[in-house]
Amino acid sequence: MSSSSPPPVPGADRLADHWGVILAYGLVSIGLGLVLAVWPDETLVVCAVLIAIQILVSGVLRIVVAVGARGLDGGVRALHGLIGGLAIIVGLLFLRDPVQTLLVIGILLGVWWVISGVIDVVGALVSPVHERRVWDLVTGAISILAGGFLLVNPKLSLGVLVVVICVWLFAIGGIAVASALVLRSDRHRRSTGAAGPTTAPAG
Repeated sequence: MSSSSPPPVPGADRLADHWGVILAYGLVSIGLGLVLAVWPDETLVVCAVLIAIQILVSGVLRIVVAVGARGLDGGVRALHGLIGGLAIIVGLLFLRDPVQTLLVIGILLGVWWVISGVIDVVGALVSPVHERRVWDLVTGAISILAGGFLLVNPKLSLGVLVVVICVWLFAIGGIAVASALVLRSDRHRRSTGAAGPTTAPAG
């Protein structure tokens, strides 16, 4: 008599294989937040470089998800790939001297957070992958709120901008680390179940 197991969530097995990438993204985000928070005499250049690194890492992660998560809808996969490429462009823009003014950086960062947040929320609602649906919804909402705050208040002081960025980095990084650990646990559970017996001994 065969023992039945619940059907796998579409895309979850492939996404779980990339838990290490998501964990690294979370740790990098938290690390950048710590560096920015404790950096003596933060300057606009330091702020721009650190946020650029985070956005570049985010772009790489989105491209990995677009390529590796087979369970995603084709349109959502293309959207993740597109936004990943856009993230790399935005990250490089932050490293250019001409845009390193407080007003331009605040507006550029606000627009990027709103766009990426909307993409995360739409992806979670249109083609959800069980293990990361909550992550996408929460991170998307945080990004939309943080980006909207920067766009509504474009003339923030450098100190306020640093606080907003640090809070965002800690929140996004913490959620990513928690999600990666959940994916790792799910991957281990699936591999253990696959290695177990599938038939019951005859009585």
